[in-house]
Amino acid sequence: MPEFPRSAWERLFAEMAAALGMEPEAFRRGWRETLIERQTGGFRSVEENVRAICARAAIRPDGDAVARAVEARRRLYEERFHPRPGAIEVLTWLRERGYRTALVSMCAPDAPGFWHASPLAGLVEVLVFSCEVGLRKPDPRIYLAACEGLGVEPSACLYVGDGGYRELTGAEAVGMHPVRIVDPAEAEEVLRPEPDDWQGPTIRALTELPALLEAR
Repeated sequence: MPEFPRSAWERLFAEMAAALGMEPEAFRRGWRETLIERQTGGFRSVEENVRAICARAAIRPDGDAVARAVEARRRLYEERFHPRPGAIEVLTWLRERGYRTALVSMCAPDAPGFWHASPLAGLVEVLVFSCEVGLRKPDPRIYLAACEGLGVEPSACLYVGDGGYRELTGAEAVGMHPVRIVDPAEAEEVLRPEPDDWQGPTIRALTELPALLEAR
């Protein structure tokens, strides 16, 4: 999935804050401060996360306000949670040739549901969601969980990512072969936390992956 542009996140924070009767900056700060809890299973739902942000800000929204805030997030994902160009074709190509695949995702508790409702559901064998396993990149254990699910050693894995959360150096540290994807279609600035300073192999589209694999 491509990263959402910064403008989309800023619009979402403003909508969620308005629904809750908060200042946008106060909500944004609360969202940022609960990042680790959100990504590692500290909240069972985004609604629970939103209520925690409100409680810490001494705000008591009613249930309808929280529901409107969560609905704003659902609309954003419905609008933008779509595969990168070529993703379905490349994943199909990999499966037809016997390559096994895994997803390692840093995500909030609603992301697995969005994934399973997407066109990519069923095209990736092993799913490692940070909110379910309680681990974050670049913790070695999150990569090893994917390897264990696939039944392979890290040295047999090609890891493709955009470099957020130092994921590429983390993958390299456990013995994987990382490749950074830099999508020129992401012309608008995206929020990419803790980016890697990656100087290794790079592709500009997933459609370059088959040629890269065949050249190995």
